[in-house]
Amino acid sequence: MDARTSAPATCRDEVLAMGDEVVRTFLYVRDAFVRLDPAPLEDAGRLARLLHQQEQALIHRMIKAPGEAGSLDEEAIFVPMHLERVADNIELLGAAVGRMIREGILFTDRASGEVRRLFGTILELLEGLRDALRTGNRTLVRYVQDAGRSCEAQANEFALFHEQRLIEGVCQPKASSVYLAMLDHLRGIEWHARQVAEKLGAGS
Repeated sequence: MDARTSAPATCRDEVLAMGDEVVRTFLYVRDAFVRLDPAPLEDAGRLARLLHQQEQALIHRMIKAPGEAGSLDEEAIFVPMHLERVADNIELLGAAVGRMIREGILFTDRASGEVRRLFGTILELLEGLRDALRTGNRTLVRYVQDAGRSCEAQANEFALFHEQRLIEGVCQPKASSVYLAMLDHLRGIEWHARQVAEKLGAGS
């Protein structure tokens, strides 16, 4: 098997690996939030750094030899870029969770439940994206697109609920800043994951 034949499979395998690692990184951050335990954040940071390195190396190869994208569509270069941006937002989310734990910042039961719901929704979305990357299944691609839009609407609704809690004096300012940061980073994860699905859908 010559280099031209093996290169497409190598690029695709690396994109698939990134999809797997994004899910694992997110799980570590979720576990840290749920357990109020900073230990999983170290593993999340390690995987996030690996994802950044993989994206840079893969983009370099794809730009140097664009034909090596193989079965990926002509805009495939944007897939690892958006996966890397997903990792960026997961890393920032982890930093917010770390601050919450480190400073003993308490959310209201309502706010904590909202973040947990978004964690669950985003996890399902990322798992769907991982499987869509692996299989190219158009139903999964549409699921990620639809779930992403629903997740965005849900996060926006929670932001309005949070605003009302601030008005009522239920939420403390320090908790508010961390909560809103988490919402922003969760939205960022969703948006970039949906962009990957858009690219997959355009190429199908």
